[in-house]
Amino acid sequence: MCIRDSNSWAQLYADSVVDVSDIAEPVGRAQGGFFDTSRAVANDGKKWIAMPFTILGVLFVNRTSWFAEEGITPDKFPKTWEEYRAAGKKLKAKNRPLGQTLAHAFGDGPAFWYPYLWSWGGKEVEADGKTVVLNSKETIESVKFAAGFWKDSFDEGGMSWDDAGNNRAFLSNTISSTSNGASIYLLARAKPDTYVSETGKPLKDDCFHSPLPSGPAGQFSYHVPFSNLIPAYSPNQQAAKDFLRWFHSTEIYDTWFTSQQGFSVGTTKMWENNKVWQVDPVMAPFRTAAESGRVAGYAGPAGRGAAETISKFIIVDMYAKAVQGMPAEDAVRWAHSELVKIYA
Repeated sequence: MCIRDSNSWAQLYADSVVDVSDIAEPVGRAQGGFFDTSRAVANDGKKWIAMPFTILGVLFVNRTSWFAEEGITPDKFPKTWEEYRAAGKKLKAKNRPLGQTLAHAFGDGPAFWYPYLWSWGGKEVEADGKTVVLNSKETIESVKFAAGFWKDSFDEGGMSWDDAGNNRAFLSNTISSTSNGASIYLLARAKPDTYVSETGKPLKDDCFHSPLPSGPAGQFSYHVPFSNLIPAYSPNQQAAKDFLRWFHSTEIYDTWFTSQQGFSVGTTKMWENNKVWQVDPVMAPFRTAAESGRVAGYAGPAGRGAAETISKFIIVDMYAKAVQGMPAEDAVRWAHSELVKIYA
């Protein structure tokens, strides 16, 4: 029996799972080593509590022609949040807003708002993984900016979007840019006659991908990690281990990895050289996505506290409260108090 989890949720069950170091260590050695993201969420510092499965690369997907109308080409895409906000304000005035969820969407919410927080210099805890420092000047400034940013540039219906909400919006030509995995583009590519622009052009030919912009503290990203764990209560532990060992053999994993067409990035470094990346240049930015990125809990470890925080959407809700009218200082104070309860 294997259970697949996302983000750092394996850390929530670290005391009740089977040690899979005998699977993970040989795979890591044979395949160039695990990316830091995979190790952070699936290893407790002493052993592997889960087997890294994949990393879902997260980038912006953008409408090429709409940004071109604003004088923005893919190589000149906004490098800062201020520039992205200014572009979004112009686009929204033409009913082409940016799109992002502020709801409890397990992937799209954290994958945008966590790196946004870090780019301002905000963080949950210090490196010790215990000292909560969310209530800082940097975090408050990020929340203040987000409230205006949302009103100026975003589709405000994103307050209720699930993980597919921005996909539907982009594919129906109602938003110009959104943070997402490669699924939007891959679906447009698979069904060029179904997903077309307002001019009738296949949408796949009007898209490009780019990293999230920088804030005052730099540029950050969050690529969603997935792993498989084996519950200690399972009566089929050996069968589960045998399955994971088989699946992560190079031959079998290659078959699955190729079928993903770049949507799922490998957890070990050898997969950056896979033939799948030679198929489509629009997908090229995803090839090395897993090299960057922090995980929930930064600057501390991706431990139980970080896993509980992300599972309760506290960081996402902090921004949502401010967007809905709560003063930034109050929204941050609320989130900080919630983290204190968790990390205590």
